[in-house]
Formats: sequence, structure tokens, C-alpha cells
Amino acid sequence: MFDINRFCDTARADLDAYAASRKRDVARGAETPELAALLVQKYGYGLAKAVRLAAELADHPLPDLIADVDRAVAEIDQDWRVNQVLRFESRPASISYTKNG
Repeated sequence: MFDINRFCDTARADLDAYAASRKRDVARGAETPELAALLVQKYGYGLAKAVRLAAELADHPLPDLIADVDRAVAEIDQDWRVNQVLRFESRPASISYTKNG
């Protein structure tokens, strides 16, 4: 039998592992906090949707992982809400590549 609570816990653990890997990339200078936070946000929102869909199919109450995603994002980029607004205001949003050294 499908266990939605176990599925949610597994999704949260996966989110935390992914966020930790992005934090390591920021710490070693491979990514900016803004990019790492955006990647975690997009990945996390996808996980949250998968959990919500699974809960609907199993006729379980809908779990909300969005707060977990927002927490993980804020741990990487404390200004993520401001940066999100700036990203939405710049059309089209883009990634700028720079070569150091």
C-alpha cells in the first residue's frame, strides 16, 4: 500500500540533499547564491507538485511542501524574494556567463 507520509518524508530528504549540493557549489564558487537558490526553488516546486499529485491520486489530504522549499531557498539566498521580483521584471530573464582568470 502507498504511504503518502513516507513519500513526503522521502521528498523532503531529497530536497534537503539537493539544496545541500547547491550550497556546496556556492561555497566553492561554482554558482552564485541567486542561481543556486533558483535551481533549488524550481526543483523543489516540482517535487511539491509530484507529492501533491500522488496525494490526490491516493485520496489523502494534500501535503504542502512549499514552505520546505522556501526555507531551503532562503538558506542559500536570503534575498531570494527580492531577486525573484527582479528576475520577473527583467524580460527575458537570462543567465550571464563570465570567465574568471
